[in-house]
Amino acid sequence: MSHELSRDVDEAKPLRGQNPSVIALDVETVRRQMSSIVQRLGQRATFETLRPLHVFLGVSAPSLCVSTGAFNPPVRQVDKSLVEKVQIRFVTNIGFFLTNYVVVATGVAVVVSLLNPGMLLVCSVVWGLWWVHEYLIYNEVTIFGNNIGTILSISQRSTVLSVVTIFTIVWKCLLPFLSFVAVSGFLIVLHALLRDPKHVNGAEGIHGYSDDESSDAEQVFVDRGDII
Repeated sequence: MSHELSRDVDEAKPLRGQNPSVIALDVETVRRQMSSIVQRLGQRATFETLRPLHVFLGVSAPSLCVSTGAFNPPVRQVDKSLVEKVQIRFVTNIGFFLTNYVVVATGVAVVVSLLNPGMLLVCSVVWGLWWVHEYLIYNEVTIFGNNIGTILSISQRSTVLSVVTIFTIVWKCLLPFLSFVAVSGFLIVLHALLRDPKHVNGAEGIHGYSDDESSDAEQVFVDRGDII
């Protein structure tokens, strides 16, 4: 019995030189994953779910001022339900204002891009080189009697363009991308945490959202009224 157990353990061990956890990651896999995420996001973020500006900002129509109670902390006192209340408010607002958050992120991306014209120029050049590469695969271009598509093979051009693209991303796109993530993430998280779902669309609030603190306060008020 012990010999069989030891043999099974030895067979389960990876052979020398083998990596037990190898993750295959290539450009095509990343592209498919990103396309899937964008497709799911596009199905949820539509013009039908775009909330009006006064609802998103909690502005009252007559005075054009932020309504009282539109923005407040998710909890008024620290207790054991702090994490749960913060999570409920965050998830509720993300689901309700998803399209608005996409618009905010798009606006931040446009502003960051316009503030980095060098990035736009270099990315345009790299995109043009990839377009020429794809064109030469299916078409023959002759200059002075020489087919320029045969100067470098398809694999060689792909390798060179991949290196240039990675260098461009690190050199020109990394800092603007981090700025975009920081600014848009800060704005979205701040709004999702502070926008009170109870004060959306008037007094009824977002359907399905409940605040234990408000119900407790109402219960205390009723009890005190009975006592008086």
